Parts: sequence; structure tokens; C-alpha cells
Amino acid sequence: MKINKKICAALLSASMTISLLTGCSSADKDAIRETSENFLSIVVSGTTDNIEKYASDSVSNGQFVRTFDSAYLSQKFKDGFASDEIDADTSAKVDSFCELFSSMVTGYEIKEVTVDKNGVGTVTATIDTAFPINVIDNDEAVSKMNTITETYATEKADEIQALYEEHTDEEVEAIVYNDMIVEILDMYEGLIQNASPETYAIVLTVEKNAETDSWVVTNVSTYDNASTGTTETAAETATAEASQSK
Repeated sequence: MKINKKICAALLSASMTISLLTGCSSADKDAIRETSENFLSIVVSGTTDNIEKYASDSVSNGQFVRTFDSAYLSQKFKDGFASDEIDADTSAKVDSFCELFSSMVTGYEIKEVTVDKNGVGTVTATIDTAFPINVIDNDEAVSKMNTITETYATEKADEIQALYEEHTDEEVEAIVYNDMIVEILDMYEGLIQNASPETYAIVLTVEKNAETDSWVVTNVSTYDNASTGTTETAAETATAEASQSK
């Protein structure tokens, strides 16, 4: 019947308009979800192996990914030391400590996938961590570290004096420096062992790479603690550009 044909034509026209407005197809959503799953599974693994297949350079080398990369963190620690006299035992201690961050993320869950009219995907997800992400620079950790550095010389005055009787000044300074680093790392490890698991919400931006015809994560927006069921967006995103701007 002509009426049926007109109705069908109208419905078809409406559905095409909706599709154009959303820029979304079920295939797009599936591909975006798969890319996000692959990206987050690599983050959970504590490595960056093959992450370039699922993320842009700025994300692959950005703060979010690097937070869980033990090799990168270990090098950053060592680069930040005020002395080049780190001994082998202290270096191994740093490596061991940073390994804790490789297994920090214990799981993740993708909550929602949407695609806008420009074909850009937005993925809301949560990540579970064995201990808080800010375990190193929270108020308790900073206070404990300051206490260690301030009281070390007083509490170990006799030991240090004995060292001066057997070693040169430079050798004693190196011994004390390494000893303090180990004490601080032991303190951090204690905080981690006593910490409670956390859940955080993140938002991934996923876009299609025209050259490779594949979807990649182009941005990671970090959110506040999500354990209460509410999230608020952070001021910066966890990409290389954002971390370099600090």
C-alpha cells in the first residue's frame, strides 16, 4: 500500500538522520570497546608491550601508562637522586620497589561506550588498584619521609661516627645516602602493605586512525576516587603533553 510505503520511507529517513547525528554504528562501538579492552589489559599487565597498537604516542608515553611501568619508574627514581653514588644494593632495592607498581592495577571494567557525530568514541571505565595511586606523595608519606631525613643523623650518630673512623668523608656520605634511600623505600613499602584497595574512574577518548583504519586511544582523562559511586573530572589529562606541562 502507498501509505505503508510512505511510512517506511519516513522511518528510513528518520533512522538515517539519527545515525548521522550520533555518528555511531554497532560495529564502531564494538571496535571501540575492543580497543579499550586491549589497551586496559596491557595496563593491567604492568608492561607497555604492543601498547602502540591501541594508543597514540602521547598516551603510550603519558602519565597514565607510565604510572604502572616499573622500568620507567625505576629510571625516573634513579634520575632524581642527588648523587651518582648509588650502590648495587640500593639500585636493586629501587627496582624491587618499582615492581610493586607493575602489579598495582588488579582489574578494570568498561561501563559505557558512546560515539559522537564526528565518529569520536568516549569510553567510561573503572580501574581497581591494590593501593592508592598517590601512595608516594600523600600527606602521610611526605610527613614520614621528612621525619626519616630529619632524625637520621641524630638517631645514628654513633654509627656514623664509627664510619668516619674507618672511611673517607666521601665514602661515609655515600654510605649514609644509600642507607637513607633504603629506609625511605622501606617506609613506602610499609604504607603499600597496609593500604586498602581503591577504585578509580577514567574516561578514554578513542578515535579512528585514517592511515591504519584502526581505532586508538588518543586521550585518558583521570577522575577522582570512584569507590563512592561519584566521580569528578580532574584538571589535566594523563597524556604525554599534560605530564610534560607540569
